[in-house]
Amino acid sequence: MINNTKIVVITPVRNEAWILKAYLTATSLWADEIIIADQMSTDGSRDIYKLFPKVTVIDNMLPEMNQSATRRLLFDEVKKIKEDVILFALDADEFLSGDFLYSNDWRKIIESKKDDCFEWRWMNLCADRKKYTTHIPYFWALHVSDDLWNGPYSDTAIHEWRLPWSPNADESHQYSVTDFYSIHFARVNVIRQKNKERFYQVSSVGDKRYNFVNIYHQYHSDENLAVYDVPENIYATYEKAGIDVVSMIDFEDEGKHYTDEVIKNFNKYGIEKFAWLDIWDESWCKRNNIKKPQKWYHKLFLKYMNFSNKHRNVFTRGIDKLLKLCI
Repeated sequence: MINNTKIVVITPVRNEAWILKAYLTATSLWADEIIIADQMSTDGSRDIYKLFPKVTVIDNMLPEMNQSATRRLLFDEVKKIKEDVILFALDADEFLSGDFLYSNDWRKIIESKKDDCFEWRWMNLCADRKKYTTHIPYFWALHVSDDLWNGPYSDTAIHEWRLPWSPNADESHQYSVTDFYSIHFARVNVIRQKNKERFYQVSSVGDKRYNFVNIYHQYHSDENLAVYDVPENIYATYEKAGIDVVSMIDFEDEGKHYTDEVIKNFNKYGIEKFAWLDIWDESWCKRNNIKKPQKWYHKLFLKYMNFSNKHRNVFTRGIDKLLKLCI
C-alpha cells in the first residue's frame, strides 16, 4: 500500500490454469490485492489461487459466459474496500511490460487523484513472441471515487468495458500512458485463441442482433495491422525480481470450455444459423465430430469477405453494405 492507497486488480477467470500461475506471480509483485471472479473453473485454477495470499476469490455462478455481468460482480466486491483504491482491470493473459514499476507513468498513476483514468496500448504478441501488433489505447486503470459507481457502464456479453466510467472523468482526468503496454499472450497459444474467437463469433450471433459482414471484419482486422519487433526489455520488471514469466505458461492448452460453449449454442439455436461464420476449420470439425452446415453460397460469401478484408475501398464497402441488407 502506498500513501494509504491500495492497488487492486480485478480479473475474471474461467479455466485459465494454462497461464494463471504466471499471471498471479507477476501481478502479486506490484498489486496489494487481486480479486478473481471465478466462473466454475474445472481445470485446476482454484487450486492455483490458494498459492497466492493476495488473491481474493468470489464465485461467479452465472450459467453462461457474460463478461459485463462478471465485471459487475467484481465492481461490487471493490465497493466493499474501505481504503482509497487505484483499480486495474487485467485479464489472466495480460501482463504489464518493460520496466514499468520504475517509469514516470507508473509514478503518475500512483500519485493520481480520484477519477483520474489511464489508457495505454495492448502489445498483442505473435505466435513466435518476437513480433507484436497493437490497437488503439484502452482504459486499464482508474482512481476510484464514490461517484464512479454512478457513472455509465456497458451491458454486452463480450467485448465489454473493462471499467465503469465516472461522470466526472472529463479530459482533465484522462491520461495516456506511453512508458509501458499490456503484454497480451492470447495469440501465442494459437489453437486456444482460435477456439476463443470461435466462441466469441458464435456468441455474437446467438439470439442477439448481429451482422455477419461486421463479424468477419472484426475477427480478421489483425491481418491488416502493422507488425513490430518486441523490445528486449519486455519482461524487465519481472526479471529484476527473478521471475521467468514465459516458463510458467502452458502454451499447449486448447481451452476446451470455449468449444463446449460453441456446441451448446449449436444445440440451442441450430447449427445452420452459424453457417455464415468463418469458424469451420477442418481439423476442429473432425475432432469434435461436427458436420459443416455450409452450402456453396456460404463459402462464396467467405471468399468474398476475405477479398474485401484485404482490399478495403469504395467498391468493396459498397458491396459490404448490400450484403448487410441481404444476410
